[in-house]
Amino acid sequence: MAYVSASTARAGEGSFGSGNISRIVGLVCVVGFLFDMLVLFLPPELGNVEWRIGFMQAFANRSVILLFGIALLIYGSVGNSRSRLKVVSQFSMVLGLVFFLLSLLSIVDSIQLNQRAVSAISSQETQLQTQIRDAQTNPGSLPENINPDQLQEFSQQLTAQADTLKRNAKRTVLKTGISNIGNLLLVGAGLVGLGRSGMALSRSRG
Repeated sequence: MAYVSASTARAGEGSFGSGNISRIVGLVCVVGFLFDMLVLFLPPELGNVEWRIGFMQAFANRSVILLFGIALLIYGSVGNSRSRLKVVSQFSMVLGLVFFLLSLLSIVDSIQLNQRAVSAISSQETQLQTQIRDAQTNPGSLPENINPDQLQEFSQQLTAQADTLKRNAKRTVLKTGISNIGNLLLVGAGLVGLGRSGMALSRSRG
């Protein structure tokens, strides 16, 4: 009997210790993530789409730390407190929904940034093409070493370069957008899944 009691006590101490360790590490992960995001957020430039996308990229890339921290908090609360487990699980589900909303915002920002980049390139191309056409209509203003045929060739090269820049801009924005949206959706789904699992455990203990 003494041996059984001692074994049971040691098992209980081990479970209690692992729960405490999980909660401590989980809390450090969550607080550390929030602190990093606060540092990156300040000073805010919410009206700047480039700033929003840059911040969202850092947020999405580091969000797995938040997911890991929430998972440890839920695990550490399973054998400790039903009310704490319920609160952490609900918090996880709310965070998951926030991540889904942020992914929608990232889609809108990616579309807007793509349009702005293409518009800026097109505007510069139009200005240069206008200057070329003006020079073509007034050949007398051209330097001696430049003729109308060279201007036409330059115009074609300018169009080709502008098309290349537009494709590169679209590709860059698309890659960044897909990466941000994918990470946000995956972590959001993970947080909702953790929350649902935690809620199911809290009900089973009730």
